Amino acid sequence: MRKTVLILIAVLLALIGGVWIGLNTPGKAAGRHVLVISVDGMASSWYMNPPPGPAIPNIRRLIAQGTFAEAVEGVYPTLTYPSHTTMVTGRMPAAHGIYTNLSSREAGRNPNDWFWFAKAIRMPTLWDEARKHHLTTASVAWPVTAGAAINWDVPEIWNPNKAAAPEPFYVARFMNPLVTLEVALTLGLPRHDSEDDGNRARIASEFLIRHHPSLTLVHLEALDLAEHDRGPGSARAIAALERDDVHIGELLAAVKQAGIESSTDVFVVSDHGFLPVQREVKANLLLAQAGLLTVDSHGRVTGGKITTVVNEGSFFIYWPQGDDFAAQVESALKPLREQGLIHAEFDRQALVRMGADPEAQLAFDAADGAKFVAEASGPLVNELRFPNGDHGYLPTRPGLQSSFIACGPDIRAGADLHQIAITEIAPTLLEAMGIHDPKFGDRPPLQSIFKSRDQ
Repeated sequence: MRKTVLILIAVLLALIGGVWIGLNTPGKAAGRHVLVISVDGMASSWYMNPPPGPAIPNIRRLIAQGTFAEAVEGVYPTLTYPSHTTMVTGRMPAAHGIYTNLSSREAGRNPNDWFWFAKAIRMPTLWDEARKHHLTTASVAWPVTAGAAINWDVPEIWNPNKAAAPEPFYVARFMNPLVTLEVALTLGLPRHDSEDDGNRARIASEFLIRHHPSLTLVHLEALDLAEHDRGPGSARAIAALERDDVHIGELLAAVKQAGIESSTDVFVVSDHGFLPVQREVKANLLLAQAGLLTVDSHGRVTGGKITTVVNEGSFFIYWPQGDDFAAQVESALKPLREQGLIHAEFDRQALVRMGADPEAQLAFDAADGAKFVAEASGPLVNELRFPNGDHGYLPTRPGLQSSFIACGPDIRAGADLHQIAITEIAPTLLEAMGIHDPKFGDRPPLQSIFKSRDQ
C-alpha cells in the first residue's frame, strides 16, 4: 500500500509541475564509467595540510591509490555555479555564460534567482558530449542542470521566494516523472530531518546500481554550509567533511555493487576553498548614499542608475554601455580604500583577461577577514559576533585553491600534479569517458594521469 501511494505521489508531482524534461533513449553500455563527486568548498589544504583530527579514510585511500593535485586554481569569482560549470565545459565564465551564482542583472528584480537552468550554458557540456556519443548520464544536485539533456537528473533548484533549502515537492517540478518516481521509491516520503548529502548519495547510488551511467555527477554541499556558518577548519566543518567522506564510501560501495568497479574511474573535485571572515562590508550603502542605487526601508536595493552583484568575497559593478559612471562610483567607494576594506580592484579590461563576466565594468576583491553583503542600511562595516567563512574572492589567494583527486583502473598511481587549472578538469573527464575531442574546453586533458591504453 505504501509503495502504491509513493508511486501515485511521484507521478502526480511531476505532472502537476508542468515540466517534462525529455530523455534520450538510454544509449549503449559504455566500456568505461566515470563517477565525479564534488565536495563543495573542499580546499586542497584539507588533504595537503589538514587541521588535526579529520577522519577521511576514503579520500586518503583514493589519494594513496591514485593521483592528485596539490592545488587547483579556479575562476573569478570563486563561486559554486560558475566553478561547477567550468568543471563540465572546460571554459571560463566569460565563455560559458554562468558568471556568478545569481542570474539577475537588473537592480531589484528577481534578486534571489540563481543560474539553475542548463539552457543558460553557452558551451558544450560533458552531458552534451555523452549524448552525442550515445552514452548515458546521471546527475544529482549538480549546479545548472535543471532542464539538461541528462538521462537521470535531479537538479539543484529551490523556490526563490523561500530559503535556499532542499524542497522535494518543488524540485520534482523540474524532473522527468520517471526519475521522480525512482527517487521517491529510493528515499520514501520526504522527511524534514534527513541529511541532504545523505539523500544525494543514496539517489546517486541507486542510479549507479540500476543504470550504470557512463557519467555520474554528484554534488555534496554540507562542508560548504558548515564553513559558511563557522569558518574553514572549524569543528563543524571537520564533522561535515567526515560525513561526506562516509558518503564517498557509500558511492564507492555502489560502484562495486553495480559490478562496474573494474571499469569506473572516480574523481573527487571541488569548486573553491574558503577564507575566514570577521566582518561584513556594505558597499551598496555607499552607492545608495551617492544616488546611484535606490533602496527600500529595509535596506534592500530596488533599482538605480547602475547594478551590482555581491559575490561575498567580491563585488561586481555594472552600467550600460555608452554611459560612464566610473568617476561617480570611484568617488562613492572611496571609504572602502581609506578603511583598508579592499584587497584588489579590477577594471573591465582586467576582468576580460581573467575570463570573468565581460559585462562588468568594475570589480572589488574584499580585504582579508572581510566580505561584501547586499544590505544597504546601517553602518558600513558590521563586526560579526563569531567568525565564519566565505569565498568568491580571487582564486589565487591562499586558501581558495580547490581539489582534484583521481583513482581507478585507468588512472596512474602516485602522480602528484602539483597545481592545475580548473579548466583542465572537464577535458580530463571527457578523456576518461573514452571520448576524444580536441575542441572541447580551453586546455587539453591531463594525459599524464592515465595509464598507457595497452596496459
